[in-house]
Amino acid sequence: MKKILIVDDESNIRLGLNKCLAKEGYYIEEASNGEEALQLIYNKKYDLILMDVQMPELNGFDVLKRIRKFGNSTRVIMMTAFGTVEMAVDSMKIGAVDFLSKPFTISKVRDVVKEVLDKDMNILRVDKDISRYIEEARDAIFNKDYDKAKFCLKEALVNDSSSAEIQNLLGVIEEKTGDRQLAQKYYRAALSLDPTYEPADNNLKRTAMFNSFSSKVDLG
Repeated sequence: MKKILIVDDESNIRLGLNKCLAKEGYYIEEASNGEEALQLIYNKKYDLILMDVQMPELNGFDVLKRIRKFGNSTRVIMMTAFGTVEMAVDSMKIGAVDFLSKPFTISKVRDVVKEVLDKDMNILRVDKDISRYIEEARDAIFNKDYDKAKFCLKEALVNDSSSAEIQNLLGVIEEKTGDRQLAQKYYRAALSLDPTYEPADNNLKRTAMFNSFSSKVDLG
């Protein structure tokens, strides 16, 4: 049975996540703050940690930095009510495997947790340059394997958080999977990094059109 630690200072969030994930057969433990989480993580083994970013005294980023510093490689999904693309990038740069923006649906949490736990991260995590990750992501998008594409891009993002190309491809994935609003955020993030990057500009303009799905997505 997979063991998950939920770290959040809001009891209603912990309760909701606990009920949702326990129904899926996971063993759940909870921590209400960063210090409590550290004590549990140092003394127990977890398969996954769901951790809020905004907590008093010791926030989620600080907890993640500390456990990585001491060599703990437990997979961590960060959660926040104030999610931005930049925050997601920062969390992955310090070792998170994914990022959830509140409010999230039960189905979204369930799907992300299953995706993270089912995937053997070591299969893909080998020495590759960024261009190789991007190439694999493009192939995966073409084959509609969006989970693999997203994983490859997040790995690339850890090494280069200033790539407009990566942000654009993340937007393409969100658009392909039906989240146009999040796709547009990624396209805007790409343009903020490189205002001359035409694929992101094309995609942003196209998604603003009423009949945008009749036009071709620009992979760059």
